[in-house]
Amino acid sequence: MNWIKAAEFPAAESLQGLNNYLATHKVAHRFTEERGCQVLWLAHAADAVWVERYFNGDANAESATDNEKIEQQRFAANNQTRDQIGFADSLRIFPFTLATIVLGLCGYGYITYIWPAGLPDYFFMQPLDELRQTHQWWRLLTPAFLHFGVMHALFNCLWIWELGRRIEVFTGRKSTLVLFLFSAIGANLVQYFSGGGSVQFGGLSGVVYAYLGYLLVWNRVSDHPLIKTPPGIFVFMLVWLALGYLGIIDLLFSVSVANGAHLGGLVAGILFAAAQYFFIVRRSRTGEP
Repeated sequence: MNWIKAAEFPAAESLQGLNNYLATHKVAHRFTEERGCQVLWLAHAADAVWVERYFNGDANAESATDNEKIEQQRFAANNQTRDQIGFADSLRIFPFTLATIVLGLCGYGYITYIWPAGLPDYFFMQPLDELRQTHQWWRLLTPAFLHFGVMHALFNCLWIWELGRRIEVFTGRKSTLVLFLFSAIGANLVQYFSGGGSVQFGGLSGVVYAYLGYLLVWNRVSDHPLIKTPPGIFVFMLVWLALGYLGIIDLLFSVSVANGAHLGGLVAGILFAAAQYFFIVRRSRTGEP
């Protein structure tokens, strides 16, 4: 059996509650001691969901029904990975990621069918002077959902699915929401200023690069299976960013790439992950709960 390293804990921390909880839910696991730390190992990567539920204080976790246990065993069996779980499980485990994709597709529908009809616009960025007068502050966020073509929408949504679900399970929905808001607004502002004040831009690509930056940091400081990302993804996306700044993508595909949003999102994701890691390390060193 290939054991997967799931988490590390201080040597003095009592893990009896976690051990009992995982045993109750028939999660194959074991603990070892390494370098003065207690290490939790899981037989199946999908079982990390139960660890997350335990530490999130899910009130229903301790009283899971037999059907819930069977459901968990179904996607943990035969070394299933998260890529192989069913749609119903996806709705339960990755609701924020799926909601982001749905909103991105709705943004494509708006640009394709509603915006050309000449109806009032409520979603594009506004010049900041105008924004201060209208107080339509949601416009700082909503450009992230607008997509100018089916390939634009599908490309971004596929990357949101690939990267976002890792983050949602790893750090939790609340933290993912904060990361999304921080990076989407940050990317939109960087694009606005770097684009000379133009407001005709949109897309989830800034958030995609924020997720990439977030995972880039955590892959450097942790080997947690939930966020383990193939190095080729980082190489491809960073090369794509460089090609965008060189103007090659614009030339080859006859599009206008929001390079500022890409770079702004990448920096936002790196900063968020670094701050989160610093907070976690600092809290563990001071012994805070």
